[in-house]
Amino acid sequence: MKKYAPKVNKTAEYLKYHIEKSPLKQKQISEQLGFNTPNLITMIKQGAIKVPLYLLPKLAEVLKVDPRKLFAMALKEYNPETYEAVASTFGYPITDVEAKILEKLQSIAPYSDIESSEDIEAYLKKLG
Repeated sequence: MKKYAPKVNKTAEYLKYHIEKSPLKQKQISEQLGFNTPNLITMIKQGAIKVPLYLLPKLAEVLKVDPRKLFAMALKEYNPETYEAVASTFGYPITDVEAKILEKLQSIAPYSDIESSEDIEAYLKKLG
């Protein structure tokens, strides 16, 4: 008889990495999320449970990760139809790092010459 091994998902892998990287113990992370035991954190790391969406902003704050990246990753994985509906209505989320890259690109690119994704690709190739 095979033992049940939960499928580890991208969100769980991302969170596991940041939980293990955090200077906080799992119990401390749990307490900051309003839970008394670290069991929830263990289950999140194992991919045994999906993180409730309402906890993601606080979890991102505790782990010091970009909340938009975490929320978009989890929503896209947990409920892709909802993610697509939200993204097509309000726009696809970008992280703080992506926003800084875009600002930098806009400051160095002859922006009026870039009008399509092909133009962007050609310009980026020129940059090396």
